[in-house]
Amino acid sequence: MTTTSPRVPRSADPDESTDPAGPSLPLSALERGGHAAGTTAEQAVRDVVDTARTAEAHGYRRFWVAEHHAVRTGVSSSPAVLIAHIAARTERIRVGSGGVMLPNHPPYTVAEQFATLQTLHPGRVDLGIGRPSDGSTEAHRLLEAALRRAPGAGTGFPAQIDELLGVLFGRGPDRNRYHSLPLTPRPATPPEVHVLGAGTTSARLAGERGLPFVYGHHLSRAVCRPEAVEGYRAAFRPDPDHPGQDGTRPHLAVSVHVVCAETDELAESLALRTAAHVAARSGDAAPLGPSSPAREDHLARRTLDEYQVVHGAPAKVAAELAALAARFAADELMIAPFELTGQARARTLRLTARVRVAPPAHRAAARR
Repeated sequence: MTTTSPRVPRSADPDESTDPAGPSLPLSALERGGHAAGTTAEQAVRDVVDTARTAEAHGYRRFWVAEHHAVRTGVSSSPAVLIAHIAARTERIRVGSGGVMLPNHPPYTVAEQFATLQTLHPGRVDLGIGRPSDGSTEAHRLLEAALRRAPGAGTGFPAQIDELLGVLFGRGPDRNRYHSLPLTPRPATPPEVHVLGAGTTSARLAGERGLPFVYGHHLSRAVCRPEAVEGYRAAFRPDPDHPGQDGTRPHLAVSVHVVCAETDELAESLALRTAAHVAARSGDAAPLGPSSPAREDHLARRTLDEYQVVHGAPAKVAAELAALAARFAADELMIAPFELTGQARARTLRLTARVRVAPPAHRAAARR
């Protein structure tokens, strides 16, 4: 049975600390839910919980889990269930979805699930929402059928967001078609809602609704559109009707793959090993012909570049994260450990937590 965690006040931003070295940008963690071949599902779930505890112990603001279906080495097909398990085994860290693929679910059901989570764990739950990538393969069509998702359901994403917000925030009939249906349970404050994406459409939707945006820099370069960040800020319209969160100013988090180890050389070796596994699993090795050490190394390095993986000892990681934060004027960085084993992911979070990332100029100016 899931236990109820005590009410925990929202923690101050890490960049508000009195560290004489100066402020540091808040760090959060994204768990993608994959695991190495040969690991049982039960052990993989234990690894996720251990990684969440590591993140909490080292001061991360949030710990989010992704939603992936029909992935043989995945354990994150049901984010709400996994979040409940993690929240019951941690005490302070915010827990949430990174994210719920809204076209896969009735928005009213998502609102009920996350309202229940927020009731069980007051002030600790985030609802990150996104939409799945489009596809025309037989596997995509079969998954759509299994999830009872109509082909092209992603085109209804704006209406789905509005339906979710109307129900979750208890809006009036002008902004909530289900106004006459009570949301139960209704927590004292709703979970925080964030929009995730790597393209301009999701960014614009987040801005127009006054919601925080998480730019998926950790995704493939093929889908990342860096211009989405400025599009988000340009589209931002303050909306004070966001109970429990600030809808008056934009908030940008940037997710990034990281491998952090004691030395640059070890981090590169670990990153290349994981990249080779990712490339082989995705089938990218086929065009390169027969396997050889040189070709495998080339493919692994290409994969690291494709997923824009930051790797190195803490000093190198700090410099690259600072450059990334400055490039996008980020308010928060979301660290997605690239490795496949729980122990390795926990090490990346532990070592990256030592990193100080100076806030971009706009945040420093806002504090003066």
